[in-house]
Amino acid sequence: MPKLDPGRKASDVGLSIGASAATGDRNRGGFVSGVDARVAGSWRIGVAAGYSKSSLNVDARHSSADVDTFHLAGYAGGQAGPFALRGGGAWAWNTIDTSRAVVFPNFYERENASYDADTGQIFGEAAYPMQMWGAGVEPFAGLAYVSINTDNWHEHGGSLAALNGHGTDETVGYSTVGLRGAQTMHWESMLVTPHVSAAWQHAFDDVTPDASLTFAATRIGFTVYGVPLSKDSALIDAGFDIALTPNATADISYSGQFGDHAQDNAVKGDVTWLF
Repeated sequence: MPKLDPGRKASDVGLSIGASAATGDRNRGGFVSGVDARVAGSWRIGVAAGYSKSSLNVDARHSSADVDTFHLAGYAGGQAGPFALRGGGAWAWNTIDTSRAVVFPNFYERENASYDADTGQIFGEAAYPMQMWGAGVEPFAGLAYVSINTDNWHEHGGSLAALNGHGTDETVGYSTVGLRGAQTMHWESMLVTPHVSAAWQHAFDDVTPDASLTFAATRIGFTVYGVPLSKDSALIDAGFDIALTPNATADISYSGQFGDHAQDNAVKGDVTWLF
């Protein structure tokens, strides 16, 4: 660790922790509910809102975080000649509670902090639907832009190792290219539609998060760098829709993201009712 000079600004000193970052686990649950309507021909617009709760644990660092999030989104989609166009935007309000232990010989403190953060994104996609071997298939390409803003925060619980954090503004762009397909079939008296999607996602801009921190007791500042986001990731989604009634459909699916620095796995379920 480099020597910290009290006369230097936080941005002048960099401490890279990416090479020694411990493994973290994340669990998230929640719901999203929305409504949409046809506005012209094949075009539909809609809005959605929801809530989710995330728990993050880094056992090797005796650290954890809980995140409560409220979501609001708007979207639109329709046909433009042979192409299907889809896009929208979303905003999320996050309340974050963190806890970490500072432990070394003859010293122990547990530091806690609470602060707010906002996450926004806009996204768009173009696809080319077609029929192959009796199944619906579409190659697609999309772009997305994501922005994350956090408030200033202050740790409490200890007098020597507590940190103050400066608000951050992180942005990153994504491109996605892939192929998806689905086929409807009869299963006893129900219609079932298996579907699968595979894509390659590429991240632009700076993919290494950083934070400017100061020790609350001494006001010495420094910068830490987190684990970089994966520049390139494989996205997999597979599941099936079940037509419960002519107007109601249930969907169960698995989604996964596999990159250089992180892996995400999720099982999702939703019910759609048209009226």
